Amino acid sequence: MANTGKAGDKRIGAEALLRFLLPSIAGLLIFLVPLPLDDGLTVLFSLYSDWVNLHLGFVLVEAMVGIAIIGALLAVFHTIVKPQWRDTRPMLYAVAAAEPAWLALRIIGAVIALMVYFEVGPEVLRLEDTGIILVEELAIAFSIVLIPACFLMPLLTEFGAMDFFGTLVAPAFRRLFRLPGRAAVDATASFISASTIGILVTGQQYKRGFYTGREAVTVATNFSVVSLPFALVIANVSGVGDYFIEWYLCSVVACIFCAAIVPRLPPVSRIADCYIDGSPSQSVDEEPGDPLLRRCLDNALSAAANAPSVGAMLRSATHMLLEQLFGLMGPLIALGTLTAVIAFHSPIAAWISMPIAWMLTLFDVTDAARIAPGFLFGFMDQYIPTIVASEISSDRMRFILAGLSLCQLIYMTETGLVVLRVG
Repeated sequence: MANTGKAGDKRIGAEALLRFLLPSIAGLLIFLVPLPLDDGLTVLFSLYSDWVNLHLGFVLVEAMVGIAIIGALLAVFHTIVKPQWRDTRPMLYAVAAAEPAWLALRIIGAVIALMVYFEVGPEVLRLEDTGIILVEELAIAFSIVLIPACFLMPLLTEFGAMDFFGTLVAPAFRRLFRLPGRAAVDATASFISASTIGILVTGQQYKRGFYTGREAVTVATNFSVVSLPFALVIANVSGVGDYFIEWYLCSVVACIFCAAIVPRLPPVSRIADCYIDGSPSQSVDEEPGDPLLRRCLDNALSAAANAPSVGAMLRSATHMLLEQLFGLMGPLIALGTLTAVIAFHSPIAAWISMPIAWMLTLFDVTDAARIAPGFLFGFMDQYIPTIVASEISSDRMRFILAGLSLCQLIYMTETGLVVLRVG
């Protein structure tokens, strides 16, 4: 009997180890491991994005318009008819339910998408730098990111990878950023893969009780940096591609520096440090006598052993995908287009950016009035600083504006909406 038990323990240990290693390695390869190509570094996820654009590009615009319209119609139907879907059809309820402000944004986004597609309505809403870029580029990029974010990120979050690396860096992460070690996986996924992925993972971890409210806000607002592939796009469009490494390193250092400071300042520092069920934060420090790698492996194997079934993960991923896709497409198009109109085609941008223009003149910046909106309107749309940078001649200001596009983490046309939606 004793020998059988030992053999069984070894068999179970091997199974648990494979259950941890295989999904975790797959997730790392998909989202985090840089791949050298002829034209530079990328990740496997970026190759998937290129493949989708190449082979499905002929239907993507129509799909975005259709999603915006369906999202608006479902929200209108739910608001007027008030069907009892919360308990009977929870997935449909998550897609259709919308507060008045979200309902208005869904409708506006659907109308703008139709105007862009059929080339009707006010021209200012369907120019290359307003409605067209939102419907034909930003909306598509957001949707392409969302699918693997929902269905494949569990490879990193559910099978022990987050627990292994979290335990490994917990002391340093807690000391530097006031965060649990598992937030390191969120941060890495955001830095290399996509900011939306990091926010969605953070929302999931908060709802499952792994982050307190303060920790979730800290991770979402300080580590949701745009992906490495997109950083290359920003650099090339802004005209700083020739010194990409220097620019990217400066931007990353700036992000890390801010991430160490911001959690210690209001309002983030004043957010309740308790879990979603109201319980207070608990120390995650392990007993110093345990070997670090042993603690990492034990926590990883425990997480892998308790991972949800494939069916449960697929249902959860489908729920999240539909909720985010139909709930955010219209608001993304609406807010992004209206922001671009204000920034590029109205005097409002010049008026409210006058103080920034004045400050820039103190540093002998030429054409300050033209550059200033890029500093201000990046909060509404991440592309604004990049577009401004592409139109100016100063290398120094292109470098700074491109850095803002990378470091200005929360912008309302995408990450801000995702934060509001998952919060």
